Amino acid sequence: MRDPAADVSVDESPDVPITHVVSVLRERLYGAISCLATLAVLARYTAEDTSGWVRVLDVGISAGGLWAASLLAEYIAHLGAQGHAPRGRDALRMLQSSGQILQAAAIPVLILGVGAVGWLATSTALWIASWFLVIELGFITWLAVRRADMRWWQRIIAVTVLAAAGAAVVIVKMVAH
Repeated sequence: MRDPAADVSVDESPDVPITHVVSVLRERLYGAISCLATLAVLARYTAEDTSGWVRVLDVGISAGGLWAASLLAEYIAHLGAQGHAPRGRDALRMLQSSGQILQAAAIPVLILGVGAVGWLATSTALWIASWFLVIELGFITWLAVRRADMRWWQRIIAVTVLAAAGAAVVIVKMVAH
């Protein structure tokens, strides 16, 4: 199975505007953080008898709603800035950027699906999906800073800070749960 985080990389040829690369990375981070926040809330309200399919649906609806909002916002912003609806390559880039939100939720949904079919407890699947997203946040941050004009230790700090923030969300929910 292909890792959706691998889709974060964008064709870096000169005809790809830097604003598109920024948009793709921003939407992927936003999608991962939002999915992590959703999982953290769901973990609090998941009992032993909670169906894994309900949690798959919860995350799917959350990610789908966020994706639709992102797509609509981008469409309206394009109308305002360009005076017309996005066409051709602009429309494809808009879909690629906003689609990062759905891709960020893909593996967590698969993990929850494993719980839904009974191979894991639903609560265990929620925690595994949450920790996966913490790792993904670190990976996405590394993709973002790997070529930045920063020293190696500054890159490590950037990755560590974002991953630690994600881990803090999970740990606080574990303690509160």
